[in-house]
Amino acid sequence: MHEISIVYDAIKIVEESSKLNNISKVTKVFMKIGEFTCIEENSLRFAFEVLNKDTLCEGAVLEIKKSKGKAKCNVCNEEFFIDFTNRVCPKCSCYNNNIINGYEMLIYEIEGE
Repeated sequence: MHEISIVYDAIKIVEESSKLNNISKVTKVFMKIGEFTCIEENSLRFAFEVLNKDTLCEGAVLEIKKSKGKAKCNVCNEEFFIDFTNRVCPKCSCYNNNIINGYEMLIYEIEGE
């Protein structure tokens, strides 16, 4: 269950960022998770609930935004949504492996006092 190590590192990042921005209590953590990361959302939420005890994040809400897979065609520069099995450009019908969205995992916002 790699969600535990992900949340552990995320809490460390939130705490470091909070200290730099004079936040003494974190109320919300916003994460963006790509659909190709294979991260189980419920496990991530459970790990956050367990690991945030005695940290600046204790009692904070974890908001997760899912991002769909997206590619950019190397031939015609079209950007289009993809899935695990279909990476064919709808404009020129070329197969593409130039994935620009779907593997990200980041903290993009922190709310606190």
